[in-house]
Amino acid sequence: MRRVAALLAGLSLVCASLTACGKGGVLVVGVRVGYPGLVVRLPENGYTGFDIAVARYVARELGYSLGQIAYTGDLAGADMVVGTTDAPDAAGPYLVTGSDLLVRARDLSIAGPKDLRRRRVCGTVADAAPLVRRFGPAWKAAFLAEANVPAACAPLLAKGTIDAIVADAPVLVGLDAQYPGRFRLCGRSIAVHRYGIGVRTGGTREEIDAALRRMFDDGSWNRAVIRYLGVLAARYTSPPPLDVSAR
Repeated sequence: MRRVAALLAGLSLVCASLTACGKGGVLVVGVRVGYPGLVVRLPENGYTGFDIAVARYVARELGYSLGQIAYTGDLAGADMVVGTTDAPDAAGPYLVTGSDLLVRARDLSIAGPKDLRRRRVCGTVADAAPLVRRFGPAWKAAFLAEANVPAACAPLLAKGTIDAIVADAPVLVGLDAQYPGRFRLCGRSIAVHRYGIGVRTGGTREEIDAALRRMFDDGSWNRAVIRYLGVLAARYTSPPPLDVSAR
């Protein structure tokens, strides 16, 4: 009886941390604001994008209605976080992609990373890390404009202040859509990233993986790719395998 009571107490704590295991209350979802294509804030304060489509599907599978989902840019205060790339115990991945370069459409002098040795580049610290390792700290000091989010780089590229943006390909496609005809994607992968869903309680990873598997199987994932990632649909023709080896 003591073991049963302890087990029930543990389940109660898990349910409380994710708002009654999806049966009531509000599920707070952390999103990466400033990553177009993945997360786009609407004028009426709503959100759209590929990450949002994934979050909504998973939340519904956990038992939440759309009205019970709240989004926040404060990732530390969220019940679950979509777009997690650095948590080894995250559920997923639901997307495996690579960072790329976005340049001005008429600038044909940049075909890939090798052409950036003396060019001005904008990106977050994480996105620019492969270039810094390649070209060194002197290049970083002279040619890199660090940004908190990729969206901050787009106006600089449009004005000619920088020559390229480095970020994940889906984000660059989102930025390109905001400046029709102004930019082009180089199509040269620089680093591979796996997008997963981080949760504050480890006991829900299996439920989220199960929800992602259903999203993969019923075609919802493919439809979200086509709707939100557009020109990259030919690159992401099938969902990535879920990483359950370490669980």
